[in-house]
Amino acid sequence: MEVVLVLRELWRRRLIVLAIGLLALLAGSAVAFRLPSLESRKYEVGVATAGVLVDTPNSQVVEVAPKGSDTLGVRANLIASLMAEGDLKGSIARRAGLPPDELEGVSESSTALAAETEPAPTSAHVLTTRVAVTPGGDRLPIIEIDAQAPDAARAGKIVEAAVEGLREYLDSKAASEQIEEGQRLRVGGLGSPQARTVVRGPGNMLAVLVVIVVFGVGCAMLLAVVALIEGWRVASVIAARTEHADDEHVSEFGFEDLFADERFDDAPEEPEREWDGHPVAPRAEDANVTRD
Repeated sequence: MEVVLVLRELWRRRLIVLAIGLLALLAGSAVAFRLPSLESRKYEVGVATAGVLVDTPNSQVVEVAPKGSDTLGVRANLIASLMAEGDLKGSIARRAGLPPDELEGVSESSTALAAETEPAPTSAHVLTTRVAVTPGGDRLPIIEIDAQAPDAARAGKIVEAAVEGLREYLDSKAASEQIEEGQRLRVGGLGSPQARTVVRGPGNMLAVLVVIVVFGVGCAMLLAVVALIEGWRVASVIAARTEHADDEHVSEFGFEDLFADERFDDAPEEPEREWDGHPVAPRAEDANVTRD
């Protein structure tokens, strides 16, 4: 029954409901398209991922507690930052066939939530590095590399250049500082880079959900405003009738009649006492009794 009343109330104000529907469609369109050009907000980009293991000369994979293994997490975090800026980033860009200023480097902190940033344009070349962590927040000697490019092939090329460029950079640094082979860090890729094409941007289901939510909220607000207006109107009518009835009662009977106690007016008179044909005064105890 309540649903029927709601639908009837909405039908009585169908022009307002139509305006709410148009507003909901506009909101959904703004989510799915760039207005007023109606260009879709969905786009395709190429992405690639790879992992790099930072290891000791005596590999920690096979040796128990090798020398220097306790600092590998910190070293991996430093190397991940160097890959996203400076000479190392420029070397990676040249290996990928890009000018250094066309490769954007981003180093994310793995121990804290990264700040939200706007997504890169579809034509951008982006290299992102981060250090893997344990559930307890301890750094692992593993650098995770992500790349974005206009297509999957170029994204995969950036990741391959990052792995090879890092190895070459560390070897050249060790050679220039005359560090012995047995004292150098070792880096190696964890498997082959994985490249693919992905679709990003808001989907059609999100746009439909926005339309439904905006239309539902708009109709609910309309019904709430209508109920408020009707309640105010009814309260005003009741107040006016009550005031009018009070005025008629006062004018007809007067204020003294409002406060008159009819119990005393209608009470029967006490018969006069007589004794032997002569009137007798009331007794003292009878005179002190208050009549109800």
